[in-house]
Amino acid sequence: MRSPIDVLAGRVGGFKKMEIARRTVPCYKHVIEKEGPRLAVCLLVDSGKLYRFPFESSRGIRSLAIKARYLRGEMEHLRLREFQPGLCRYVERADQAV
Repeated sequence: MRSPIDVLAGRVGGFKKMEIARRTVPCYKHVIEKEGPRLAVCLLVDSGKLYRFPFESSRGIRSLAIKARYLRGEMEHLRLREFQPGLCRYVERADQAV
């Protein structure tokens, strides 16, 4: 829930709207999933971390709130690693890796 001060200050999820827009870049990559490789929307955060972005239909403030969750590090389970140009796979966390 956004407070009145957040509306006045232009903040969403604790970040300024411009900061969210500056730190996140959407892109398309081929992601290897259980069903096979498919073209998917991804999100490049801070020019170094690549994440899968399954919220393609969200728009406006709701989309900015979701991107703020990526900036806070809450979406690490969707982290990708690009092992060939344009081809990515999920990065397993250390406790899930075999």
